[in-house]
Amino acid sequence: MTDSLAPCRPEIDAAFALLRDAVAAGGKILTCGNGGSAADAEHIVAELMKGFALPRPLTSDQVATLVAACPENGAALAARLQRAIPAVSLVSQTALISAIANDTDADLIFAQQVIGLGRPGDVLLALSTSGKSRNVIAAAKVARAFGLKVVALTGADGGALAPLADVAIRVPASRVPAIQELHLPVYHELCARLEEACFGAEAVVSRAAILPDPIALIVFDFDGVFTDNKVYTSQDGTELVMCDRGDGMGIDLLRAAGVPMRILSTETNPVVSARARKLKLAVEQSCGDKAAWLGQFLANEGIDPAQVVYVGNDINDRGAMGLVGCAIAPADSHPEILGIVDMVLRSPGGRGAIRELADLIVSQKAKV
Repeated sequence: MTDSLAPCRPEIDAAFALLRDAVAAGGKILTCGNGGSAADAEHIVAELMKGFALPRPLTSDQVATLVAACPENGAALAARLQRAIPAVSLVSQTALISAIANDTDADLIFAQQVIGLGRPGDVLLALSTSGKSRNVIAAAKVARAFGLKVVALTGADGGALAPLADVAIRVPASRVPAIQELHLPVYHELCARLEEACFGAEAVVSRAAILPDPIALIVFDFDGVFTDNKVYTSQDGTELVMCDRGDGMGIDLLRAAGVPMRILSTETNPVVSARARKLKLAVEQSCGDKAAWLGQFLANEGIDPAQVVYVGNDINDRGAMGLVGCAIAPADSHPEILGIVDMVLRSPGGRGAIRELADLIVSQKAKV
């Protein structure tokens, strides 16, 4: 959260509490806005209706229901579906909006939907940079009349919308682009905190349950895991990569916890060797077939593959991932890899993915 939003902290906290309580009571969130705020209204719903920063696996009851109803592929559906925080964007209904505008009044395009969809205890999240959007104001009035709560995101002025809101977050800006830029971190925080409130404690347990116990070995790919998968080349051909110091601390934490580790890379690159030396990690380079090398290594060392964790990001890691008990990928990994791994980290490669995994492993060891 940017420092410029510090004056809005009480309102942001109050908005979160209001949204959290509404969802906990079985309510839903309706969003609306115009222009750029319409895009933000859509964006908010996208973050709420599927996983944002946490895994949201279906409950065991939901899985059982799907399997019973669809024995042929219910398990596969359940494995890819996620639980949602109920939210509806009122800007998406093109046919309905145009019908209301044509047949009734364009100022009522959101209010009419509040009448149809809103229920007491729901929340209308209304965005207007000026606070003067007539259709948003009408929606807020109808929402309050019928027992919905209203959270308003506006600029510093607040306009006529702010007084209608149960909580009005007036970001400290007056120009439309600046207001919109400040709305983004506000609603991202609200979405992340809501997700944490709904799924956070469970997510920690479910993520930890995926890990082998004990972990006999963690194997890390290098590019895209220790780095952001970019390479910087100077005019004389020297290659440089960017790594995260926090990830280095994560390696130290894992070592202190007694977790064996090594790097497995297809590259033959001095930068890989240099980073491995810095982190005091064993490294195997020039592995054209990672699966073959890893399978032979585990057999030679007498390590049970089920007790091994592999962290990789691209399709050349797929074979090795299939050998081990737990395959993990940074958040920005190749889509094919994200679709097959046991755990997707919240952090991208080279920007905290290793530290995130280390913190998870160490925290679980501390609980034993």
